[in-house]
Amino acid sequence: MDASASFPRRYASRLALAAAGASLLLAFLTADLRAESYREQVEADWLRQADAWRKGKYGDPTIPTTQSDAAGAVDGVKNGLYAFHVGQQPNPWWQVDLGEERTIEQVVVYNRLDYAPGLHNADRMNLLTSLDGENWTLRYENRTHFGGVKGAPPLEVRFPDGGAGGRFVRLQIPSPTPIFFHLDEVEVYGSDDPQKNIALKRPADQSSLSRWSVARDLGQKPVPMVFPTADWIRRAGAILADLRTAGVDVSDIADELAAAAKEQPEDPETGTEGERREQYLRVRWLVRRLAFANPLLDFDKLLFVKRFTQETYPDVCLNHMPWVSRPGGDLCVLTFPGVDRAPEVRPILKGALGPGHVHGMDLHWDGQRIVFGYAKAKSSEPAQGWLDRRTNFDLRRNEEPIHLFEVGVDGSGLRQITEGQWSDLDPTYAPNDDVVFVSERCGASLQCNEYDKDETSCNLYVCRPDGSDIRHMSVSKDGDYLPHTLADGTIGYTRWEYQERSWAQIQSIWFIRPDGTGADALFKQHLNDPWALEEARSIPDSETSRLVAIACGHHTLPAGPVVVVTPSVAMNDPAAIRIVTPGVSPPEGGMSGTTVEEGGVSDHGGFYMHPWPLSNRHFLVSYCYGGQTDPTGYALYLIDVFGTKELLYRSEEISCFQPIPLRARPRPPILPDGTDRTVDYAVCSLAEVTRGVSGIAPGQAKFLRIAHRLQWPYDNTHGGSRYAEKAIPNNWTPVRILGTVPLDADGSAHFKVPADVPVYFQLLDAEGMELRRMRSFISFQPGESRGCVGCHETRAEAPKDGPFPTALLRDPVAPEPPPWGTGAISFLRDVQPVFDKHCIGCHGGLKPAGGLDFSGGLTASPPRGPGYAEPIAGYGHNRAFETIIANKLVAWSDVNGDAAITQPLSFGSHKSRLIEVLREGPCADRVKLSPDDWMRLITWIDANAPYHDRFVNKRSPEPAYSLPDDGELLGQIRAIHARRCGACHQPETITRADWIDLRAPEKSLFLTAPLGEKCGKAYPDRSDADYQTVLGLVRKGVEKSWQAPRRDLAAIQAR
Repeated sequence: MDASASFPRRYASRLALAAAGASLLLAFLTADLRAESYREQVEADWLRQADAWRKGKYGDPTIPTTQSDAAGAVDGVKNGLYAFHVGQQPNPWWQVDLGEERTIEQVVVYNRLDYAPGLHNADRMNLLTSLDGENWTLRYENRTHFGGVKGAPPLEVRFPDGGAGGRFVRLQIPSPTPIFFHLDEVEVYGSDDPQKNIALKRPADQSSLSRWSVARDLGQKPVPMVFPTADWIRRAGAILADLRTAGVDVSDIADELAAAAKEQPEDPETGTEGERREQYLRVRWLVRRLAFANPLLDFDKLLFVKRFTQETYPDVCLNHMPWVSRPGGDLCVLTFPGVDRAPEVRPILKGALGPGHVHGMDLHWDGQRIVFGYAKAKSSEPAQGWLDRRTNFDLRRNEEPIHLFEVGVDGSGLRQITEGQWSDLDPTYAPNDDVVFVSERCGASLQCNEYDKDETSCNLYVCRPDGSDIRHMSVSKDGDYLPHTLADGTIGYTRWEYQERSWAQIQSIWFIRPDGTGADALFKQHLNDPWALEEARSIPDSETSRLVAIACGHHTLPAGPVVVVTPSVAMNDPAAIRIVTPGVSPPEGGMSGTTVEEGGVSDHGGFYMHPWPLSNRHFLVSYCYGGQTDPTGYALYLIDVFGTKELLYRSEEISCFQPIPLRARPRPPILPDGTDRTVDYAVCSLAEVTRGVSGIAPGQAKFLRIAHRLQWPYDNTHGGSRYAEKAIPNNWTPVRILGTVPLDADGSAHFKVPADVPVYFQLLDAEGMELRRMRSFISFQPGESRGCVGCHETRAEAPKDGPFPTALLRDPVAPEPPPWGTGAISFLRDVQPVFDKHCIGCHGGLKPAGGLDFSGGLTASPPRGPGYAEPIAGYGHNRAFETIIANKLVAWSDVNGDAAITQPLSFGSHKSRLIEVLREGPCADRVKLSPDDWMRLITWIDANAPYHDRFVNKRSPEPAYSLPDDGELLGQIRAIHARRCGACHQPETITRADWIDLRAPEKSLFLTAPLGEKCGKAYPDRSDADYQTVLGLVRKGVEKSWQAPRRDLAAIQAR
């Protein structure tokens, strides 16, 4: 095959400029002035690549290192902002090198004050010193909150009696759970001069970087002005070999490369800078000719999107807001005339939809139509307040949502597909021409962020080509994003979840059939790094089912390194990840996998987006040299595993995204519809349930429990609802139990589950106690039938031959609901009665046994941290719950844990001290729980011990009242206690809201105790004026509590 049979060949043949065997460069010597400027643009890009290569080889002062970021804490600037930002990891640390052993008398630590959720990260922090940086001595353990330049004072650690010796001073958060570490400033004072900060400007370091880390000038040596010419000659050899394998005649270019190689000196600094530059550019033009001689580039037009890069809070769960980008741009067609001639760009919409931006698009299989999301704007300027997340509620009500449209590639036939109050975006054509898209129609609020935020979550939906018959495909409480139709006819997408896990690491690749059935994890469900894989697309003509994707973070755009993923290697194995662009890191989190064998693209920073695979070695991409949210920084490139990185098109005014060859492409197989919309349930078939479950005997499992964690609601009247500002300490959402089904002796079950409900399963023993828990969730379509073997079989393993599962010989059964119903569990309503009946006789009153108080009085809302004066009325708990949690009497799963596979009996009722004491401990003889009480208690524990059954909303028309948070009322009672009881008691210790009896106010402990002899009859009798005043205040508070109940009391009223 001839070298001219490449990307620009069609244009060249039409102009009769290319003869057989002629090089592409000679074919375009007649370039016009515009082409000359394009040549300059291409060469300028190569020079930027050379600069990146130099920085990668010799160091880059503009790229953060652990040393440069850490230096911010010893720069002498104290302003309340973070000065360094360690990535989220277990036991993060920061340290400073004092240069020599010093006697340390004092260390002063200033906390950051600018981000409420992170203000308490250093509440548990250790101070250590070392002489050699290897062996450390613990000097101080901080276990309280501290402030900084304002508000609460900074942490001051003094070392009397001769001080503490050391050269290195380290601050570390002792946390097995990953946590961010960030402070404002650290000062160290020695014995020689107690007024001199000996840490100022000294070398510092930290355990890792985060996307918020900063590069600082540490006085590095200047980078020598050399060029990677020899490196590109080497890479060109690999490209030549690849093209020859494909049958392409590149002998003329090979000869020119050989000549260039002979002229290349061994010393890269030989000659003048200008001479070195010209030699480098000469080689790059040869490599560019090779790149475009690739027979995979058998098209001359690209479809792409011009759009300003999203600037507003990049986040996997926030990138769908209509106002996240400045208005501007278009769907565009790029015609590429040749290696060194400027492409022609034709806009398609040409303002037909008014101001706004394209938000996701797909090209139809016939190459003639485009489906896209469009965010209309009121003007060419961003909406007022668009960069402030606190304005989301108002923006959602005032700005038009994103809607789906379709248009011909020639600009004809523009029509709107969807409408309504919710945003619909990121569409993809299904094989049968239906449109699969991301939507807020699920009416769910994000299961994260602070109380003052209003942000929605998204699920996948599907509609007919005309927008009719919109159906819910995936039902996720957390979010499904970025769908693309895969080669097998299914839809691949990124699912974000944190079902009893951290929000950070589980943004994995899932797939689903276009009818919404068969949703399942495809890759990275139990792999921590990278935190997210997004924009997954099938690689054409792969020997295996390979995908190209972007490795990124959570608080990021789908921007990062380009990777090739082979799920068949193993579902959670880093060996399945091959990195095409090893010089680029995810903007957040770690990175696993190995570089492609050919070496990949030699970058040094920057970000890739929207990879389109031409093969498993060649890709069209968007790339930006700057920050991930650079509004105009992204341009279109051709890259390959050999290192090719060739600019296709750059606009100086706006970013360019989503390159797609403008041509027809094979339609994937149309999968049959597996739903039955006349029913409201699906049927599950289970065999050999204990297969693959280590430590659980086959006959030990007797039941399967089906549970459901609720989505956080969102509506445009009240905005987002919240469960807890943080999962303190053990739950993100309420839990309801749908029921249990029995297991046959062979471990099989055949049962119904409700459709469109995200459920999870728990394996139970004969007593109904959990053996293993599914810490993920799955939803089913009406009429769907799903089957599985074990808990859980791998997809590489076929079911073994054997007897037919006995449960499948019978009709499916409906789960048997618990006696208290299928509503969400409320501790105060459903579990506290068990403690009232069996426990508070000993563990209640003024002196509860063992200091464990299981009484049901309400407690105050947890503190929200500096900057938040008002507590949230619905966030409080009760005394028994706080006793259980504070003393770890039940074993709950770590909601900040990573993506690791959960082993059997890791937590739950079998691992809980409370159950152990009731079954075999000192309470076993005294406490006899009824079957109902037993089931309530273990079910609550196995549901991960939730407290609340519902949500709070800051715009509720009837604000809730929380008696424990009524500082004025309790202050009046406290004043009386100070006067009447102060001789024996601190008023704060006896003015306890949890001592108030909400059913019988006169039985409140601080009213009954002072009437007794043990308290010296502080109140002689009930006619005492102060007694009556306190009783009146209590009754007033109790009355308000029931009139405007906070959510735990509302749960009682609801039954």
